[in-house]
Amino acid sequence: MANERATKLKSAINFHQGLYRALVVYRDTSAEVGQLSAAQRKLLDDLIQDYERGGVNLPADAIERLKAIQLRLSAATTAFGQNVVIASDAAGLPIEDESALDGLDSDFIAACRASAEAEGRPGLWISFSPPNYAKVMTQCRVRSTRQAFYHVAVTRSAELNEPLTKEILALRQELAQLLGYPNYADFVLADRMARDGQTAQAFIDDLADRYRAQAATERDTLQEFARRLEADPTLELDASDLDTSLDFYYADKLRESQIGLNEKELQEYFQLEIVLAEMFRTLTTLYGVTFRRVQKPGWQAEVEVYEIHDEDGHHLATVWCDWLARKGKRTGAWMNLHYVAERADDSFEKPHLGYVFTNFGPALGEKPSLLTFDDVEAVWHEFGHFMHLTLGRTQLIEHSLINCRMDFVEAPSQIMENWIWQPEVLAGMTKHYRTGEPLPAAMIDKLLATRRFQVATKAMLQLSLSASDLAAHIDYDPRGTMGLSEYLRPFRQRYSAVPLLPDDTGMTGFSHVFAGSYGAAYYSYKWAEAIEADLFSRFARDGVLNPVVGRRYRDLVLARGSEVEPAELITAFLERPSNLDAMLERDGISSH
Repeated sequence: MANERATKLKSAINFHQGLYRALVVYRDTSAEVGQLSAAQRKLLDDLIQDYERGGVNLPADAIERLKAIQLRLSAATTAFGQNVVIASDAAGLPIEDESALDGLDSDFIAACRASAEAEGRPGLWISFSPPNYAKVMTQCRVRSTRQAFYHVAVTRSAELNEPLTKEILALRQELAQLLGYPNYADFVLADRMARDGQTAQAFIDDLADRYRAQAATERDTLQEFARRLEADPTLELDASDLDTSLDFYYADKLRESQIGLNEKELQEYFQLEIVLAEMFRTLTTLYGVTFRRVQKPGWQAEVEVYEIHDEDGHHLATVWCDWLARKGKRTGAWMNLHYVAERADDSFEKPHLGYVFTNFGPALGEKPSLLTFDDVEAVWHEFGHFMHLTLGRTQLIEHSLINCRMDFVEAPSQIMENWIWQPEVLAGMTKHYRTGEPLPAAMIDKLLATRRFQVATKAMLQLSLSASDLAAHIDYDPRGTMGLSEYLRPFRQRYSAVPLLPDDTGMTGFSHVFAGSYGAAYYSYKWAEAIEADLFSRFARDGVLNPVVGRRYRDLVLARGSEVEPAELITAFLERPSNLDAMLERDGISSH
């Protein structure tokens, strides 16, 4: 009901002829317009453009239909996200005998037995959650168990959400066409750096062409290794062995064989509280901010709250951090705004307020919450979003953080992931939970050597998701008889070096696209990655913990929000336009 009221209020504002005309008259006739600051004039022009792009000048019957579409889209996308949580909470894998969990530690097995008892089931029950999924898929020696749990992961939301994907896509398509666009991608991207779906797809195709050959080579190497490991010369890899941003079991073992780094052993060095402390120290060094944990009410007892102050003592922001996985919680990691404070004329009367969410495993027995390296990336990434808000100094609230171009908004978060690969940061971020020893220098060297491991495979997965999102919003006919999952499987197969499962319905759990703001825009992650790699090249050149470069980045990029176009911010910081070279070089891919 609250979402419905909010959607109706938003529609009432977006189609308000009086507000729109007042803006146009003011722009065209007021003598004050010439006195506006650049930020104020940009906001005025953007507001008028948003009204016109949103259909304010359409006939009354078309406007009423747009209102109805927006109302139903709000309900359908909310239901989609809720269904993913419901399906995830209900999903799991029954295990008759613990031999099927060979390779997993005794604490985990005991937790699975307790879960089965709580569910009234015999044997063991692996409940579906991001920590459990990562653990099983990387550590369990029994391939049939991994395959079965992977099947749970990529089919768990199908029954609830397959019909909703068709409805959401049909409504988005109708909305775009009412507004004069051939498809929803062109409508959405008209307000992004890419400008249209064709440009975004060309970007994805170009990168896929660059990464595809190396991905095939990585697949061949992994398959030969898996055959030797299993003593099975006929073994054929499938998506349960490869389809992830993680290194699944065979890749984990191959990495250990080639580089000598064991993911399970590595995880023992990454304690949540130590990772956070080093992240805060790094941010203090770069941006001159300080973090203080405070006691404030939260929705769960384990929620942590931090106040962030600048060098002059100004209270910039307060953030509520919900780190641990639990039933009923949305999967993944994300950041939400709650309140954006005024910063015009250097006002610091109130702090920004927001939330950072992750889904890390809780402490088990003597073990504290231990993070995989992907978990470490996730927390630095999401805090990158929050620092974009915290350090904003825009004249207008409307130009802060999330209001910048959506295919740029991930750059300030993704750039944060670079620091976790720096030896000086790793040394302070790691402490073995039993011995208290930092990550040995030899293990740091091995970890750094893994940065290009399976890099093309992971890139192709990201490109597959991006291309699938665009295809769903450009080429798919949601009013036809074919379901989205059935339509996309052969399309997705073109990006995969191994066979997908024949009943893979993973898109029905894709909340970013169907319950969030990334519909027709998932390409933004790769687009922003190219930008952030280029931005970080300045730190790599002048010092990754150089406070002069850090403050320059803070003031020229993070502080400006959307009051200046991203390309101008990037050029100001780099002193040249951005290009793909830094990302391709980092990944070991030819730029020619």
